[in-house]
Amino acid sequence: MAPPNPQDFSIDARVNALYAQQRKDRQSLADALKVIDELKAMARQSADAPTLISQIPGKRVPYLAQIEITITASSTARAEGTYPVSQDGPFVCTGAAMFWRRTTGAYTGWWGPATTVGQKMAAASQQIGFDTLFDNPIVHSFNVELTDTASDRQWQNQAFASAIFNPENGYMFMWPVQYLFPTNTVAKLAVTPTAAQSVAGVVAVILLGYKIVQGAGYQP
Repeated sequence: MAPPNPQDFSIDARVNALYAQQRKDRQSLADALKVIDELKAMARQSADAPTLISQIPGKRVPYLAQIEITITASSTARAEGTYPVSQDGPFVCTGAAMFWRRTTGAYTGWWGPATTVGQKMAAASQQIGFDTLFDNPIVHSFNVELTDTASDRQWQNQAFASAIFNPENGYMFMWPVQYLFPTNTVAKLAVTPTAAQSVAGVVAVILLGYKIVQGAGYQP
């Protein structure tokens, strides 16, 4: 019997190598097709996603989100407070209201305007029944910043005056358009007194709007 031809072993090895490379190429192709399918699914999902707040599915529930910030006496320092948006659904903010409450000094505990704009000042000597209330008004004045932590930017990139919360307008201001805070984000408020007061107090900003319960959390 003739001895094996070494060339036969060389051919078998090359065939096996070709089969191995073919199996690897097939697996790579399968992986690539899987990625393509995932990208197609993401594209379809993106195309079907709501582009307007009114298109977000879920029950609309009226909601008031209140942020309170403590202001120390004689301070003009910037202070911050936050409102975390829950997992129930995004919060759609339609407007805001702002108030000031003294925690020391005369008229402690009374809610008053967070602006001097629109106040009707009157001397106590007029005896209209408010004693010295209008000689020592329970008002304050602030610069205000509202930030959406999802974008980490102020809405209009600069502070605005609390004067927009004029008592003649019901202490509130309605935004020109609705603003959506996505689920699990945080609305951050910062206020800076424009003048130092001799008393301490609390600033309350109430974000007016509604929750979309079981809605899709997204940032338009």
